[in-house]
Amino acid sequence: MSITQVLEITELARPSLACLVEHPFGLTLGPIGDRALQRRVLVDVLEAAYRDVPAGTVLDLGFRWELDDERERQLGRDAR
Repeated sequence: MSITQVLEITELARPSLACLVEHPFGLTLGPIGDRALQRRVLVDVLEAAYRDVPAGTVLDLGFRWELDDERERQLGRDAR
């Protein structure tokens, strides 16, 4: 089980099970101080561990970073 932030890299690594969380590097669980979101990410990841899915599955947990363009800048993508 792993938490991933970049689907393309995870698909190459092929872990047994991964959960996609599209947050910036260093803020995987959410913004500093946002304990409710951090807890929600952790609970969703732990619940995913009990899903019956084939090996190599990447589950998109639906978490998206919308506070600013930090994620796009880190990935070298245009935020427009």
